[in-house]
Amino acid sequence: MTKETYYFSHDYGSRNDPKLVKVLMRLGQEGKGVYWDLVEMLYEQGGYLMLSDCDSYAFALRTSEQCIASLINDFGLFENDGEKFWSNSVLNRLDKREAKSLKAKQSALKRWNKADSNANASKNYANALPSQSDPNALKERKGKESKVKDSIYIPTESGDFEKEVVKFLPKVPWEQYSVLDFETPKTDLLNDLEFISKTSSSHNLTKIQTEEWVKKFFIHIEKSNEGHANLQAHRKHCTNWINLKIQNEKNNKDGKTTFKAGQRTNGQVPTRGYSKL
Repeated sequence: MTKETYYFSHDYGSRNDPKLVKVLMRLGQEGKGVYWDLVEMLYEQGGYLMLSDCDSYAFALRTSEQCIASLINDFGLFENDGEKFWSNSVLNRLDKREAKSLKAKQSALKRWNKADSNANASKNYANALPSQSDPNALKERKGKESKVKDSIYIPTESGDFEKEVVKFLPKVPWEQYSVLDFETPKTDLLNDLEFISKTSSSHNLTKIQTEEWVKKFFIHIEKSNEGHANLQAHRKHCTNWINLKIQNEKNNKDGKTTFKAGQRTNGQVPTRGYSKL
């Protein structure tokens, strides 16, 4: 299984930190590089590494065990309790990441709880409708049933389509966001199975490929500060952006003209359009 990839912040001026300057003086660039390798390993292992495994770390990093021991003990860069060692700054950043992840999960759960509440309300309303023997009631019931979807098809990595049964809940009012909030709508859109399935099918993409396009879209709108107040607007903007990007990739391969949002094209129009970006 592919491991989820994260990044950690690295201040531009960290090379001027007095502790790292001392590392550079005593251990050279090798010591400095090994220090950052150990920081990466701490993030990968949840913030703690075992002192008893320093020989393994030395082998993995192609350095000496003495170099690693010196970094742990001589420069105040790490803390240890005789069994394991850690970096307080790494632990602080991991705590912030966990809090951010929890907030995103709570937002998604809140959205689905709202949907459940609306589903129950719809059921109660349906019980108050005229008897099913009433011709008008039968006609209305038939019209609603024709719109029910009980399954979607999600492309797999092999290119085949895998059927996944999903009970689509009734439409609910779109959740409002701050236009400066990009993480919450990104999480909601990635959890929107209907959107992911339709986008995957439209472009013959796998589920993972579609999710990567969604993440790239949010990087784009965050850089250009183009947030939206509701999920419906994010879905529409994301769909048009992905359409344009994929069409331009195809045009590049075929040697054809590519387009930007809002660009005058002298009558040439990308296959899926761009005017709504």
